[in-house]
Amino acid sequence: MSPATIVTLIIVGIVVMVGAAFVAQSMENARKARALKIKVINERIRRISSMLSDIPHNYMTADLRQFMLTLLKRNCHEILELDPRHSSAGALSKKIDELQKQEFKSALDTLKPPFSDPISGQGLRARIKDLVNTIVAMSKEGSLDKAAAVKYSNQGKMMFELISVDIALISARNAEQNKKTKVAAVHYSNCLKKLKRINTKNLFNKRIQHLTNKLKQLKQQIAEAEAAAKPQTSEQDEWSKFEEQQNDWKIKQDYE
Repeated sequence: MSPATIVTLIIVGIVVMVGAAFVAQSMENARKARALKIKVINERIRRISSMLSDIPHNYMTADLRQFMLTLLKRNCHEILELDPRHSSAGALSKKIDELQKQEFKSALDTLKPPFSDPISGQGLRARIKDLVNTIVAMSKEGSLDKAAAVKYSNQGKMMFELISVDIALISARNAEQNKKTKVAAVHYSNCLKKLKRINTKNLFNKRIQHLTNKLKQLKQQIAEAEAAAKPQTSEQDEWSKFEEQQNDWKIKQDYE
C-alpha cells in the first residue's frame, strides 16, 4: 500500500469520525430541544388543567370551557407529534374527548358566590388572570390567532370583574348584618353599577334584578328611619329653644 493511499485512508477515516460525531451531536441537540419543548407544553397543559379544575361554574361560560378543552387537546397533539409514544398525552387526549361531549351548565347568574371570604375570591381572580395571561402568551407565540385571543381574553376579564363584584357583595352583606344600612346601600349600588357595565350579553339579569330589589328595600328602610328621626329632632330643637329662653330669663332676672 502506497504512502498516498495510507494518507487518503487516514483522511477519510478522520472525515467519517468527524461526520459521525457531528451527526451524533446534532441528534443529541435535537433530542434535548424536543425534550425541552415537551416540558414547556406539559407545563402549559398542567396550568390549563388546573384552571379548569379550580375555576367554579359561577365564573365559566360553556364557550370558554370548550375553548380551554380545545387548547388542552391541541397541546396533547403537539406532544404526540414530538413523541408518538408519550402515554400521558395520549390518555389525556382521550379524556378530553369525553369531557367535550359532556353537557356543561354554567352558573353565571347565581345569586350566591362560591366563596364566603375575600381571600378565597382573590385566589379565584388570580386563576382567571393566569388564564388571560396564558391566552395572551399563546397569541404572541403565534399558536393562537388574534381574534380568538381577543375574544376569550375579554371573557376572562369579564369573569375577573364578576369575581370583584362578588367580593364587594361580602362587604355589603356584612354591613347589612351589622345594621349599617347606608353603608350597605352604597356597596350594593356599586355592585349593581359594575354588573350592568359587564352585562353586555344579558348574562347577569337575575343578579341585577336581585340587587335592584335589595337596593330598593334598603333605600326604603333608610327613608323610614330618617322620617322617624325627624319628629324627635324637632322636639329636641323645641326643648333646646325653651332652655335658651329660660336661661335668658334667668340672666335678665339676675341682672335686674
